[in-house]
Parts: sequence; structure tokens; C-alpha cells
Amino acid sequence: MRADAFDNVKCPFNYKKELMRARRALDEKVAKYILKNRAKSYRDLAQEFHLSLGTLSKIARHHHHERKPGPRSRQNEQTSPPQGETTPVVSFENTDKE
Repeated sequence: MRADAFDNVKCPFNYKKELMRARRALDEKVAKYILKNRAKSYRDLAQEFHLSLGTLSKIARHHHHERKPGPRSRQNEQTSPPQGETTPVVSFENTDKE
């Protein structure tokens, strides 16, 4: 980052507000880089930016809803019954006669 990046900020200023503004700008840059380099793993990208894997994932989630697909569980893959098998139909008609 350039040394004169905050020259347009007049003193006295709200330090927290300016820090958050700078962080949002940097997070947006990181998120754009993640989208351009979809072939790289999050672990490699986190090492490049000297961030934790959790921080990098949080930036990606927050700034872009289209993110790299993660691993999918094979345990719950089949939600419909297999073809050829039918599920029994249960009727809840009122059979009580008064």
C-alpha cells in the first residue's frame, strides 16, 4: 500500500471508520483475486495473502455469493427412491362411522 494512500483523510478523523473503509477495499481486492484464480485452492490463496484459511473463506463468502464449490457429502446424495421401487401410498381417510 502506498504511503500517501490516506492523504485525502483530514485530521482529526475517526480512526475506526477509516480502518474499516480500508479493510473493505482490501477485502474486495482479495475477493476479486479469488474469483480470477478459481483453479487455486483456498489453502494456497491463504498462504499467498498471509491470511488464515477461515479469514479467506469469510472474505469470499461475504463478497461473492458465487464461490468455489466445496466437497459434497456422498452420504445424503440419494434423496429419492431408486427407480423401479415405489413407495406405499397411505390414505388418511376418516373411517370412523358414527
